[in-house]
This record gives sequence, C-alpha cells and structure tokens, in this order.
Amino acid sequence: WLKALQPQSPPTSGGACMQRGPRRNSVGSVVTSFGDSREHEPKVNFETHHKVIRFGALRNEAPSEAGKYQFLHQRVDLVITSGNIPVGFLSSLHLPEGQPLYLETRVHHDMHGVPAGPEYQVTWKLEKEVIPPPGTGTGWASDLDKLWTNVLAHFERRNLLSEETLDYLDADPFVLFGIDDKITQEALHKLEKKPALMCEGSVPSFEEWSNYLRINPMDPTMKWLVQAFAETELPKPWTSYKGVGSIVCYIRSDTGQVTWKHPFYDYFRQLRDFSVQASVEEVTQVRVNRLLWSYEATRVETEHDQQPLVSPEYVQRLADIFGYSLKSQGYLVRNIKAQLKVFARSYREKQDVDLADVATCCEILERDVAKFHEMTDHWTNKVNEDTTFELKDLADGLKTCVNHEVATNLCTVVALCFCLECKDYLCLNCYTALHNKGARLEHAPFRLVPCAFCMTMPAKLHCTFTDKSLCHECYAMKHVKMLPADGRENQPRRIDYLQQYSRYAVVARDRHLAALSTLALGEIDDPYNSVLSTEWHPFYDSRGVKYYHNFSTGERMRQSPRRVPNTEDRGGPEDMAAALPNFAKTANTTGAKTANTT
Repeated sequence: WLKALQPQSPPTSGGACMQRGPRRNSVGSVVTSFGDSREHEPKVNFETHHKVIRFGALRNEAPSEAGKYQFLHQRVDLVITSGNIPVGFLSSLHLPEGQPLYLETRVHHDMHGVPAGPEYQVTWKLEKEVIPPPGTGTGWASDLDKLWTNVLAHFERRNLLSEETLDYLDADPFVLFGIDDKITQEALHKLEKKPALMCEGSVPSFEEWSNYLRINPMDPTMKWLVQAFAETELPKPWTSYKGVGSIVCYIRSDTGQVTWKHPFYDYFRQLRDFSVQASVEEVTQVRVNRLLWSYEATRVETEHDQQPLVSPEYVQRLADIFGYSLKSQGYLVRNIKAQLKVFARSYREKQDVDLADVATCCEILERDVAKFHEMTDHWTNKVNEDTTFELKDLADGLKTCVNHEVATNLCTVVALCFCLECKDYLCLNCYTALHNKGARLEHAPFRLVPCAFCMTMPAKLHCTFTDKSLCHECYAMKHVKMLPADGRENQPRRIDYLQQYSRYAVVARDRHLAALSTLALGEIDDPYNSVLSTEWHPFYDSRGVKYYHNFSTGERMRQSPRRVPNTEDRGGPEDMAAALPNFAKTANTTGAKTANTT
C-alpha cells in the first residue's frame, strides 16, 4: 500500500527518472507531533525564487558518462519535464532568514581520473560555507537526492531555519535552483550556438572577455587583443546591462533592440582570426595602425584640449606594442619617440603604416637593448672583477702613486686613492691636483682613510675607544701602548673598503651609462634637454609648455630634474651653467680636505 501512494514512473531512455518525496517521510506521509499520520499533500502550484548567477555550459559527454547529463522528471501532477544538466552552473536562493543558499555543478572524476557524470555542492551565506559540513571530503556529491536530504536534515537538526522555510525547501532541488526551468534550458542551447559575455562581478574580468572571444586567457600573444576589446567603448546609441545568468545584454536605445552580441564583436573576431595566421610584424603593423587611429578619433572629440601624439601615454603604448616596459627600460624612450613620428607621418600620407618601418623599429630597439646590456655587463662584471682584485693590494698599501712614478721615477709614495674612471692609483694630493678642472672634475674617486699616526699607509682598523683609524703596524706598536687599561679591552673594528667601493662604483657606473646612452642615440639639437637620464624625459603639453615625465614612478614636473635652483630663477639655464662647476669644485675640494684631515 505504500507504493500505491506514489505516482508511477513513465518509461525513460538515456536518462534518470528522479522522484523525491517529502522531507520527513519518503513514503508519502508525515508523522505529526501527536503520533498519528495523514496523507502527504503534494505541491502542485509551486513558485520558485531562484536567481541564476551562471548558466554554465552543456557537456560534450564522454563514452563513460553517456546519458548522465540528461534528466527526466515526473511531478506529482504527472507532468513530465526533461532537460540537460549544465557544467559550471551556479544559482542562489535567498532565504527569509537573510542568508543565500547556493547550488553549483561541475564534472565528477573517479579515482582513475575518468569523467563520471556531474557532481553537486550546496553552500550558504556569502562566505559559501559547505552544507552539510564535510568530514574529510570537499562537500561535492554525485547523488543530488542524497545530498539535498542531508542538507535539509542539517538545517533541521541545527534549527537554523524556520519551519516555513524548511517546508518551502522540501522540494526538488532541480526545480528550486532553476535547472529544471524553461529559461535555463533555452539559455543553455542558445549559449551553445552563440557566445555571450559573462559578468559575475561589477565589470567583466579579463578571463570573461577572453572566453567571450574564444581565446585562451593564458596566451600571451592574444593578451593585447582581449585588452583592446575590453577597453573599447560602446558606440551611440548602444548601452549595456547585466541580465539573467550574469549575461551582458546590449540594448539599442533608439529601436529597443536587445542582443547578447557586442556591436564590435565581429570586428574583434576577424582580428583574432587574422592574428592567428599572420606574422609577428603584420600583427604589430595592425596594432600601430589601431594606435594612430585611436589618436585621430580622440582628436576629433577633443579638438581644443588634445594632447600631442608624442606624449607619455602614446609612447608607453607604442613600447607595449613592441614588447618593452619603459619602467625598467627607460633608455628606449628617445628612439620610441622618433619612431612614433615616423609612423604618424606614414599614416597621414597613406592611412597605413609601412611594414618596412615596423621591421626597422624592431631592429633599432633590439640594437639599443643589446648596447645597454653590453654597457651594463662591462660596468657591473668586468670592471668590478678587475677592481676588486686590485682593491686588496690598494688597501694593503702595495700600490704606489702613478703620478710620483712618472715625475720622480720613484715608488716611495703609497697610493691612497683610486679614480674609477681614469683607472689610476694616486695619493690624495696628486688626485686633487689632477682633478680640479675640466671633465675630470666630475670623476668619482675612491679614497682610502690614511693612518692617523703615520699618514702614509691605509688605515685597516678603527679604534672604538679613541675613534681613530690606524694601520696594523701603528695600532699594534704605538696606539695600544697609549690606551688605558679599560681601553685595551675594546676590540677595534675592521674597516670594510669593499662596501665603500660598492657605493662609489654605482655613482661612476650611472654617470658613464648616461653619457654612453647620449652618444649612442646619435646627434641631437639639444643634448641636455633631450636626454636627461634613463628615467626623466622631456615632453610638451597641448599649450607647448615643456614638462618632464618619469616612467619609473609616473611623476611629472615642470622644472628640469638636473637644474640647480636659486632665489632669482629656479632652474634657469644661465644659473645652471654658472652654478654647476662651482658646486662640483666645492664638493671635490671639500672631499679632499676631509680625507687629508682624517
């Protein structure tokens, strides 16, 4: 008689016939609090309140999972529904208690990694706590009937939901969450034929744009295309909104037309197909054309406030097209600015960029990178290795002043200084005499500390009691005998000349690289203003006023970064020319006096 209370199942083919009874008694009756029983009243007129967050996609079934992604349901009123179980489906159900309940699907794999049909997970609250809490698993189950029974039992046992809410949830989860829904099934079949842009957040993510164009998000060669598609503004009178299932819908305000298709989808789809088949130079040519086309389009809209083409924004974008980062490769800015002018001239004459100009630009930038690495390797490896080897001899007092050797043919004066640019070992007096004018005035010296007693040998120890620097012989034979008993207990500190040399080497290397970069870039009208350094670069705004931009930090300033300000004209070229030699001469003299005094 228990079977007589349940409706008979229709014959099925290729699918599972799922029937679900009431929450408390699966045979069709509910036990009341008085101990008696009454016949279960089926829910014929059932209203759903689900919200589909993600429709997912239809599964192309493997041979091992044939028929497992189709369902065939018979309701209590003998109405039969059938459909497909999507993969990646996510739906929410807002409960009266204020917490949402989620159902998600994915592909289930057995212990051998073979696909074995769909599996389901139920979570709730915004933190998506798994219900029921898994013991050792992940909360995913391949039997939705059993999972949903455990979910309701968990809520009832913990008394988390009201009786009315539990009665509402005592239904088929396929119906509750919208899988067995006409809109969901129609959307799944439509998505299989036509792509749509998904947007689960406030704006579509990079991965969602990539999936819309059918592009692998991890493909670096197509990253620019996805970014260009995402940054393209909708033409008038098109607008967009997020519809059911997080699908972005586009509506034309003048006609009321609504579609899933982006107005520029066909253009970017053709551009995707072209990029797959074309060479690297041809793709670069198209990207440069699009860059200049976008500038011309913005020039029409902003006629009076249009920034020049040679601006930090477009220089940075051109560098990105050729695969360079100006934050770390600022030495390429000058040639990129020059090539941008070449492309603009060709575009205005023929409305197209020459492929030969693209190839030439690639060669120039590759050559500049090779030159920069060659200079960097020279100053960071070869010179450092040679100087480090000689540094030990210099600190031990084994090097003599080359100027005294030439003048007197004697080798009695110990060298206490090394010029990192002249590569000469000198005493302090000779260095000051040879570097007080001309280009040598800006050389970076590396000075040793002379012994406080003999003043001829380099100091190797620093007395922490008297704060004096001495050589080994003077410290052991003279200085220790002069210390009191408590002073002899203080151990002297060893002077690390290698650490001091590293600081001086950086100064010399940067100065030399800036000079070589200026020479490598060819003849220029104004060397000082055109190439300030590898970080600061001059530009002009829409009013023709010069400013300086730093690609490493994004900073901008009107005043030249190298000019020395004064009270009358901050950064004037006349004051700069007069102040810089005096400043360098004063700094050099002060350093020499400090070394002699020490």
